[in-house]
Amino acid sequence: MTTKKPATTRQKYQVKAPYQCPNTKHWHQVGDRVELLPSEADFLMLSGKIATATDANKSATKTKGEA
Repeated sequence: MTTKKPATTRQKYQVKAPYQCPNTKHWHQVGDRVELLPSEADFLMLSGKIATATDANKSATKTKGEA
């Protein structure tokens, strides 16, 4: 009997500060969109390198007077 593993769900993030992917050694630049697993994204989010795509869109659409 085989059990199915749940599909790994990658989420989209926007790069806020340049960082190097530890697996591929590729540099992602500010504004790039990347798809990561939640476990891959945790440290990058805590260090301010990435933000979820929806959070990045909200901050980009704010006007000067909003906080």
